Amino acid sequence: MEDRVLQAQAQIRVTRTHTGQIWKTVYFLLEQAGWTLQEIDLWAVTLGPGSFTGLRIGLATMKGLALATGKPMMGISTLEVLASSFAYFPHLICPVIDARKKEVFAAYFRSDGEGRITMTGAPRNAKPLVLVDEIKEPVLLIGNGACLYSSLFRDGLGAKALFPEPHLHLVSPFSLGVLAWSKFQSGDKGLPGEVSPLYIRPSDAELNPAVSAL
Repeated sequence: MEDRVLQAQAQIRVTRTHTGQIWKTVYFLLEQAGWTLQEIDLWAVTLGPGSFTGLRIGLATMKGLALATGKPMMGISTLEVLASSFAYFPHLICPVIDARKKEVFAAYFRSDGEGRITMTGAPRNAKPLVLVDEIKEPVLLIGNGACLYSSLFRDGLGAKALFPEPHLHLVSPFSLGVLAWSKFQSGDKGLPGEVSPLYIRPSDAELNPAVSAL
């Protein structure tokens, strides 16, 4: 994007490894925008929570590009990016990401009515029913976890459970760019070495070190 105007965007459902697609997509976007790598002023990446492998690949790629071009890099929570697309929503906003093992990653956000959102409480992993028990008001549920457990949320929350159109459950690259640029303009230097993934839950390798060592 340039001056908060979208120049090119690509969203691809990757069923295999991200590594093979990410470089093709980066160069495709540069070609569509008519830019070179050196013309990029700021790189941005979602930090998670999400797939451990996907996060590592995304971060490693963006860090490599930032270091190779000598440009700053911003990392933004995937939950915040999801919520930011609904910055004028008047009720509770709850992005929900599938964490597998019948759990989700989630956080609560509220809008100030002027296009800014604030997270209330810390992001965490939980059983979907925990969210159902907590929520006592109309709530917008977004993300692949909201889709996966939509029936559970509807059964437990009734009319309080609100869902956007299917395409709005996707993480928006443009929303990521807007948030990253705002963060950069507010004074964050965007040092690649300070950007780290937001895992929330330990990986299987951390939970079972003996098994992963075999």
